[in-house]
Amino acid sequence: MPGRTDWADDDEPDLATSIPPPQVTKNKDGTETVITIFINEDGKRVKRTQRIKRTVIKKKENPRVAERRQWAKIGPEAGKPPGPRPDTTTLGENIIFRPVVGFKSGQQQEKNPEEDKKADALKKMQIKCRICQGDHFTTKCPFKDTMAPEGEAAGPPPDMDERMGGGGAEGGLGGGIGGSYVPPHMRKGAGASSGGERMGGKFERDDLATLRVTNVSEFAEENDLREIFERHGRVTRVFLAKDRDTGRAKGFAFVSYADRSDAARACEKVDGYGFGHLILRVEFAKKST
Repeated sequence: MPGRTDWADDDEPDLATSIPPPQVTKNKDGTETVITIFINEDGKRVKRTQRIKRTVIKKKENPRVAERRQWAKIGPEAGKPPGPRPDTTTLGENIIFRPVVGFKSGQQQEKNPEEDKKADALKKMQIKCRICQGDHFTTKCPFKDTMAPEGEAAGPPPDMDERMGGGGAEGGLGGGIGGSYVPPHMRKGAGASSGGERMGGKFERDDLATLRVTNVSEFAEENDLREIFERHGRVTRVFLAKDRDTGRAKGFAFVSYADRSDAARACEKVDGYGFGHLILRVEFAKKST
């Protein structure tokens, strides 16, 4: 028949357009009732009724942030209302996390009184040298070779010979009670029979024209000593003992002359000379054993 079309050309009604829009009804108590009809996963029409209560929450906000919220949008978002879009932005509550050691939920941080006492003791603790009473360790004292600890005599005690086993100079070189170390200036017979410090290696000295200088300042340098002793003759070698860790002088040095007469004159003139807030002590070096 003329004007008749094929059944395949007939357009079926679109299910999406056949679904009515949501219906919103305002109630007397201030709530809203929303009726929505949609198609579920099984292809059936489902009617959903929701009762919504809208609450206005006021909060303080930075004026600059509030101003930015009212700015007109540009680009693809032009023409849309101000503020974040629910389909592209997720809002959450800002939580400030401040971790604390030993913190327990709902409780205050526990304090250990013993740890507080130890911390206070460390703050109040002061390092004191037992020789010069300075604020450094005794092992780093520049006067440990020339001064005795506070409360002790500068020379060897009267019973040193007995504690050394009556060995005289040999016992002094060996040690004290139970083989303990005895400093050279406290050993029995610390005169010509006992040996002084050795420079060693290329610094081996000639004992006949070498002076031993003690009570040297820890801030002294070899050039300073050379300048003092060259006034009395030709100096061939100056050795200043220094600490490897700090680089400061240990308190003693050796000065060698080319002529023994110059060394004798320097020993007489420089002994008692004030240098670096200390008084130098000069004597001929003991012959090494």
